[in-house]
Amino acid sequence: QFSSETSSLHCVLVLPPGLLPMGRTCNTWREASRRHQEQMSEPPQFSVSLQVEKVMPSDTFYFSIVRDPVALAESSFAYYKEVAPAFRKARGLGEFSDDPNKFYDPRLRNNHYARNLLWFDFGLDHNANFSTALARLGVNMIRRTFKLILVSEYFDESMILLRHALCWPLDAVVSFSLNARQQKPAGAGGHLPPKMPPNLSLTEAQREKLRQWNAFDWFLYRAFNQTFWEEIDRFGRTQMEKEVNLLRMRRKDLARACLRDGGKPVEAHRIRDKNIRPFQSGLVKILGYELQPGLDNATRTACMRMIRPEIQYKDVLDSKQFPPAHGVQQQSQRLLVAVGGTFLKQDSPRKETGGRTLEDVAKDWDGSPLLRNNQTLHAASGQHTVSYTL
Repeated sequence: QFSSETSSLHCVLVLPPGLLPMGRTCNTWREASRRHQEQMSEPPQFSVSLQVEKVMPSDTFYFSIVRDPVALAESSFAYYKEVAPAFRKARGLGEFSDDPNKFYDPRLRNNHYARNLLWFDFGLDHNANFSTALARLGVNMIRRTFKLILVSEYFDESMILLRHALCWPLDAVVSFSLNARQQKPAGAGGHLPPKMPPNLSLTEAQREKLRQWNAFDWFLYRAFNQTFWEEIDRFGRTQMEKEVNLLRMRRKDLARACLRDGGKPVEAHRIRDKNIRPFQSGLVKILGYELQPGLDNATRTACMRMIRPEIQYKDVLDSKQFPPAHGVQQQSQRLLVAVGGTFLKQDSPRKETGGRTLEDVAKDWDGSPLLRNNQTLHAASGQHTVSYTL
C-alpha cells in the first residue's frame, strides 16, 4: 500500500508467485527468490546490512519513495502535533520554522518527526551536523542498496517505473489515495465541537528555513529527484505520458466499480465497516472510503484490498503469516481475485492420473490459488473485457 500522506515508505519487496512474469524473463527477478513471498511495507528505520539482509535473499529488490521535505514537514506537523514534543510547543508550523532550535530537543522521544525524517527512515543520523561530504556519503550508501527510488510528488509516474522494473501488469499498481487528511475542521460524528487543525501556513522565507533545518532531507530529495527524471528520460517521456493516462483511466474505472459516490473520501465516523475505517491520529481527520453496496464477494474482496487502511492490512498479513493453532479454513471460490482488482476466472480443473487436481496444492500468500496455465485472466477496461490465457 502507498499513501499520499505518510512520511516515507520503504518497501523491501520479493514478488509473490502470482505476480511473476508469465512467458518472459524479468531481469529483476531470479528463480532462487521464488520461495520468498514476504513484503515489508512499513516505514522502519532502515538498516539493510544489520537487519534485513539476514532474512532476505541476496537478489532482493529494494525500493523506496521520497517526498519534498517541506511537504513532509507540513504532513508531519499535522499528524504528529500532539506526539512530537517539538511540534507540541509551537502554535503553528510557521512559528516552528522561524526558530526550530527553540522547540527541538533531540533527546526527547518522537522528536525524530521534526527533523530530517527521510534521513532517519533510511537509518542515518538525522541529528548530525550537515556537511555536503556526509550527505553525499549517505546518498551513495542508499544508491548501493536501493534499486529504485520513487518520488511522491510524481506518484503515478513512479508507479509506471515500478511496474516495469518488476514486470508487473498495470492493474498491480492501480491504487487509491489512502491516509489523506481532511482540509477543514469537522466534529466527530457531528456531535462534538470541531477540532481546529494545526496551522500549516508558511511564507516562502519559512519554507526555505525548513529546507535548511532539514538539510539532509533536502540534499537527498534533490539527488533522487534528478535520478528519477533521468529514469523517465530513459523510459521515454511520450511512453510515460501514455501509460500514466492509462493508469488514471483504470483508477477511475475501479473507483466507479468499488467506491460509493464515485470514490469521494469520507470521514471515518461515516464508515460503518471497521475493517476499512482509518485510525484517527492527532488533530487532523483522516479520511477513508465506503464500498459500493451490493458487490459480489469476489469484487468486494478485490476492492477491499485497495482501500483497507495500513493497520488493518497489517493485521491481515499477520494472520496469514501466523495463523491460529487450529488452522485457517480454506474456502474454494470459482472466481479468484488477483492484486489490484484483476479478476481470475478459474477454468475447469485438469486432473492428474488418480483424479488429483493440478492446482490443489499451490496457494498464494493470501490463500488464493496461484496463477496456473489452466486459468484465464479477465481484465476489464471500460465496456470491453480482454481475456488472456496464461
